[in-house]
Amino acid sequence: MEVEFSIIGAGRFGLFWGEHLSRKFRVSFYDVNPSREKYVSNFGNWAPLKECLNKDFIFLTIPIRRMEDFIKENSSRIKPDSVIIDCASVKLAVQKWFTRHLPTEVYFASCHPLFGPDSAKLELQGQKITLQPGRIPYHKYLFLVQLMSEKLKLEVLSITADEHDRLMAFNLSLIHHLGRTFNDLHIYKLSLMMAGLKKISEISDVVMNDSTELFHDFYRFNPYAIKVEKRFLEIFRNLSPTSTT
Repeated sequence: MEVEFSIIGAGRFGLFWGEHLSRKFRVSFYDVNPSREKYVSNFGNWAPLKECLNKDFIFLTIPIRRMEDFIKENSSRIKPDSVIIDCASVKLAVQKWFTRHLPTEVYFASCHPLFGPDSAKLELQGQKITLQPGRIPYHKYLFLVQLMSEKLKLEVLSITADEHDRLMAFNLSLIHHLGRTFNDLHIYKLSLMMAGLKKISEISDVVMNDSTELFHDFYRFNPYAIKVEKRFLEIFRNLSPTSTT
């Protein structure tokens, strides 16, 4: 029998991920905003939430701040023996929610694609993705590994949820903080930019494609984010020639 997939959350990344997944499997989509239906017509089918929760593998691509409520409200509606997989940029919090709210007959795993519609615009193959098993039978987890490594040609990284969040505090929280700072400094308006500043401006452009909501969620749900921010500001101040320390 054909394995069925669903994507819950048809935002920028949900559509991007679902489009690539649909090249190998049949994919159903759902979003609370019905106007998103028009974006999936060429590669997937729109379906009610109840139907999407009845698939074999369910990818959650919804905002982090809405995820726990979604899991609590819909845990009893998910098909037993199915696997729900988050694609969030934080892992400790999400795995805690899965463990706390999902019934034992529903399995879960976590992944974090270390790319997006911008960075993988030209080529998905070779991009990196983290994968954490959570509560899942080995054969289902092996299917996910093969899906990502053999079907989608991604480089699968196996790291713990704690290590993931620690590393993402630098790779996402800090980079978004810096990129948004340079955006608010309006460096893109400068009439002259040397090579180093141009690279920073490019990073700022990519960062600003993500929502402020996502940026705030890095800090709210990643326990390492504020620690990295404090350490950065401490070093930044100490490096200044005007520092009195």
